[in-house]
Amino acid sequence: MSGLVRRCMVVSALCTLAIPGAVHAQRAAENAVTDADDAFGISVGLESAGIYTDRDTRGFSPLDAGNARIDGIYYDPVGALSGRLRQSTTIRVGFAAEGFPFTAPTGIVDYKFRTMPDEFGNSLSLYRGAFGGHIVEWDLRLPLVDRHVSLTGGIAEADLQNSDGSNSLSWGWTVRPIIRVATVEFAPFIVRSAFHDDYGHPFVVVRGATLPDVPKKRVYLGQDWAGRRYRNDHYGATLKAKITDQLSFRGGIFHSVGDRNEYYTEIFSIIDPPQGGAGPIRANHSFIADPPHEVHSTSGEALAVLRLGGGGWNHRIFAGYRARNRVTETGGSDPRSFGQVVFGELDPEPEPDFTFSAVNSGRVRQSSLMLGYIGRLDGVGQLNLGIQKARYRARFRDGATGDRGSSRADPWLYNATAFFDLTPSLSLYGGTERGLEDSGVAPENAANRSEQLPATRTTQYEGGVRWKFSGGQFVVNAFQITKPYFSFDAQNRFVRSGKERHRGVEASLSGHFGDRLSVVAGALVMQPRVTGPGVEAGLVGRRPAGKPSLYARFDANYRTDIFDGLTPTVSLVHTGKRAAGSAPQEELDGRQLMVPAYTTVDLGLRQRFKIGAIDASVRAQVQNVFDEATWKIVAANVIYPEERRRFTVSLAADF
Repeated sequence: MSGLVRRCMVVSALCTLAIPGAVHAQRAAENAVTDADDAFGISVGLESAGIYTDRDTRGFSPLDAGNARIDGIYYDPVGALSGRLRQSTTIRVGFAAEGFPFTAPTGIVDYKFRTMPDEFGNSLSLYRGAFGGHIVEWDLRLPLVDRHVSLTGGIAEADLQNSDGSNSLSWGWTVRPIIRVATVEFAPFIVRSAFHDDYGHPFVVVRGATLPDVPKKRVYLGQDWAGRRYRNDHYGATLKAKITDQLSFRGGIFHSVGDRNEYYTEIFSIIDPPQGGAGPIRANHSFIADPPHEVHSTSGEALAVLRLGGGGWNHRIFAGYRARNRVTETGGSDPRSFGQVVFGELDPEPEPDFTFSAVNSGRVRQSSLMLGYIGRLDGVGQLNLGIQKARYRARFRDGATGDRGSSRADPWLYNATAFFDLTPSLSLYGGTERGLEDSGVAPENAANRSEQLPATRTTQYEGGVRWKFSGGQFVVNAFQITKPYFSFDAQNRFVRSGKERHRGVEASLSGHFGDRLSVVAGALVMQPRVTGPGVEAGLVGRRPAGKPSLYARFDANYRTDIFDGLTPTVSLVHTGKRAAGSAPQEELDGRQLMVPAYTTVDLGLRQRFKIGAIDASVRAQVQNVFDEATWKIVAANVIYPEERRRFTVSLAADF
């Protein structure tokens, strides 16, 4: 009997022994396509739909930009939040963000937590992933005092296998009590997760005019002794209170931990092929071992809301404070060179005795005093205004030399958006935002690898139109985002080298067409451009790395009468060509090296059913049906293989 089967039997037994009784559907009803309001990105359980994610919205990362919210409360996560906490993750842009105060450039990552349960229940989810991987999840919903005290949480264990042979083993548990007294709700939570035997993607560095062929599927080019170990913990609490009929409060404080106990990076730097292209492509094989690094962030927000109105007018006035304090250790690494190899062939090496040096230490403190207003006049529209006085302080200490550096900024930030209801079904909006965003850290192949980059001031202009129809809506938005551009200088340092502008149009069609068909379809047509001294000097190309000019996704479910609801599913994703590197290449007549466009197709089936009083569903899917082989661009000049064809099946049941 396999370990997976044994684990499933144990968890199933726990669920069966729990208090019986019919419950409202939970995990069995999860369906990203039917749950989506638009095509701008949603994640529900293990499913997702839409053109954007928390790492890629309008060509930028809203998480890196500090735009994460827990039930509307500001949060600075180090790692991913557990699905035992999250009911859904939704990307809010344009009309979808109209009810959020203090909107920011790029978009908002809206984490919606599971609400207080009114009935006892368990949910079990079993996922058989690609190449023998699996995920086992158990969720608990336990009312303790009717409508006043409840307990939610769960456990999970995963073995995720990837097309390039990399894999990750992890486990985690979550506990979240919810306490409600009169009009006050207090909900602390603890999430503990550990990743062990995590064999990361080997990175491929391309600096010339040639893209290597994608290596064979399931051939792991990394070392079998280089299993990484790190944590992903989250602690915190939210507080929501209705103080009077007009005055309310919401706030939270959170601590996120992503400490690295063992961490390795394997890099293959491609050497330009021999003249005429004869012979195999070779690469310089290098390896970086890191000492233990602390990475953690404490963040939170307190927000008072005053509601006023009458005669069709509704006003909300917001006053609050948000802050974060993030510590990031880097450096102290032991780099090794394993010499030249034929790229794509195994190069096993004996494990060295690594010697580490002192680590670098970086700290970012950022806060904002905020004042905002959202007013709506029925039948006319809505106005969303906000102003913030931000304070940013960053310090960096070089562990090897003891040298210290610092940066600071005290900008005024703002947002102003107007929404107009032309008819009950047709609306327009236009707005602008200015933000102060975290730029993250330098990539793995930079001379200043993992160094905290300075915060950047970003500006966004946007506008759009929405047409609501019976069962759905169609949205078209236009936007322009401008922020500093980072790339490699002559010393291979990842530094600010110009400005990056994303100007584009995004479209979304979502809805239920009749009783059977549900569709979520979206597209992004964008002109990403880089300007500045680096471009003028010919060191940097005009296209930022990894940003396509066209991205489109179509998801659909069609419910049939077969087996009382068998539902075929389809997902089509088209990704336009992207710049792999930042520098123009002489061999390409001054153009940048590009990764070609590609299209993937996913086909599947899903079925809802009952076993007595138990709601259950099963879903089977073939992803990347035609086995497209291409490269994923991590940063300028850094790539690894995208996922290939794979088969998955999942079972969810609510007890």
